[in-house]
Amino acid sequence: MTSAPRQNAFLHDLSRRRLLRAVGFGAAGAAGAGLLTSCAGGDASGDGPTRFNGVFDFDLDSQTRNVHTEDGALLLNSVYKDLFLCTGAMFNWASHEWDHLLLEGHEWDGDDLLVALEPGLRWSDGEELDADDMMYSYAMRILEAPPWGFGFPQVQEIEKVDGLTVRLGFDDPFENIERSILKHRIVSKSTYADLGERALALVQDGVRQGDDEHTEWNAEYIEFAPEGIVCSGPYKFDEARMSDARITLVRNEDGYQGTEVNFDEVVVHKGDNRQSALLVQQGEVDYSTLAPSAADQRAFQEVEGFTWIEHAGYDGVGLMFNYAAKPELEDVRVRKALAHVLDGEQIGQVARGEGYHRIEYYAGLVDRQAEEIMSAEELAEFETYGQDLQKAEELLEEAGWTKEGGSWLLPDGSAAEFEVIGVAGWNDFELTATQVEEAWNGFGISTTARNVPKDNPWGIWGAGDFEVAVRHWGNPEQPDHWGAFQMNFLTENDPGGEAPGQSFELQVESPSRGEVDLEELVATAQRGGTEEERTEALRTMMIVFNELLPRVPIWGYTYLSPAVEGVRVESFAEDHPADQNEQYQDNHVILQLIQGDLRPVQE
Repeated sequence: MTSAPRQNAFLHDLSRRRLLRAVGFGAAGAAGAGLLTSCAGGDASGDGPTRFNGVFDFDLDSQTRNVHTEDGALLLNSVYKDLFLCTGAMFNWASHEWDHLLLEGHEWDGDDLLVALEPGLRWSDGEELDADDMMYSYAMRILEAPPWGFGFPQVQEIEKVDGLTVRLGFDDPFENIERSILKHRIVSKSTYADLGERALALVQDGVRQGDDEHTEWNAEYIEFAPEGIVCSGPYKFDEARMSDARITLVRNEDGYQGTEVNFDEVVVHKGDNRQSALLVQQGEVDYSTLAPSAADQRAFQEVEGFTWIEHAGYDGVGLMFNYAAKPELEDVRVRKALAHVLDGEQIGQVARGEGYHRIEYYAGLVDRQAEEIMSAEELAEFETYGQDLQKAEELLEEAGWTKEGGSWLLPDGSAAEFEVIGVAGWNDFELTATQVEEAWNGFGISTTARNVPKDNPWGIWGAGDFEVAVRHWGNPEQPDHWGAFQMNFLTENDPGGEAPGQSFELQVESPSRGEVDLEELVATAQRGGTEEERTEALRTMMIVFNELLPRVPIWGYTYLSPAVEGVRVESFAEDHPADQNEQYQDNHVILQLIQGDLRPVQE
């Protein structure tokens, strides 16, 4: 699903510019050129610079300026990152096409991926963006990429074709393997010169993550702490206006779209979920992706100019079972009964206010993706698991459970009891856990909810240190459909290993499909040689998930972001070609800002 078809031969005799036109690299940019404007306009009062205000819980002191690490770097976990450090391209989750940003385009030549930078761009320190920036950035990522990942781990060769073009040679590429390369944030050679040069030499010598040479390089890399962030996007940091309360970004005129964006400045206020909601209510923020409570959502309705911006959800929250800790859960009838006790719509509303959707198909991926794979008639045959207490009783009795004095007993006569863990500080997880506790207790199954610390729930889930965990299903980070089943079946699941997690056996017996190897099916859905193979693997996993319900989806995310129109921002588009994008991966509001589609209020 790349933006251009694979080609068996590359037309090396064409000039670089003619080549890019021949394979369609410039098409997206040409189509969008008419949408761009260089008009800056005035602010709400018609005086001073125009500003777009956001909010994020940053920490100037603890967060590194080593942006190549991304995790823990200043503002790199926020949606504002593309404003100062552009990704190569943004993916359209509905059309499966690319909006190129720093990259002018990309093309496949057999197993080689060629990526070309937009010409004429400069870093905020005045240096030109060129192929050396790409070579160093890609080499550092290849060196750091874990072998179990996809994209950079499969890169075998890296070569500079010309001053703006790089060739990456892949080992056995598959559909959309280029996503991690096109989404990668290119960093400046002036900042990472020594580290980048050495990484490139190591990669070209065949060194990869875990090798002794990588370990030595990595020890220096993780300690690297540059003083500032050199920016490639339309904005750069104003060092004189950075404080614990707010960060101000100003135009980077030589960066990507630096003269085309309509706001002179972007101000990012500091605030957690609660503080961000208060800033919205006070009219200090134009757009926020931080999660408001149900009470805050109601309060927003009183804010003049308030509107919701809906972002599509590709995951949800439900229950992950530990089959080793609670072997009674291995009986599919028990899992289905536990699901039928729950009112997913009520739980979602309490946990998320308006920011949830009910589950229709219980297919293991969100309904909009299920509808892309199967017809409405096929999906109508799927079993549903809404609240049905009578059905729950029937299933438990079939499984050999009995009820005495209002409490359920296991087939061996012992009391049925579960502990459900949420995550402290994750409000929707906490509320989901307590509602499961209340529902199961009310049904006669002794249940206790507790919250684990938010600093590392992933370690607890992976270690299998739980009986039942409130956990995600689906996949908000991988737009390809197989990502949902990687999450459901493989993440935190190594039966008998060091990270057993769910301890769910992947060789299963499906009532309709017979013996099925789920791990093999995930691999086929990802790497199958034909679209038919990949689709059939997806269809099989959807059916198996629905039949066996290895984890219970309770509700799905609908991401509602509060926004304010008419104060600093004229308006937000009601419909946009990229509005089905996941908000943290390929945010369509930030894309509109970059492309010049968001305009300031005019006097």
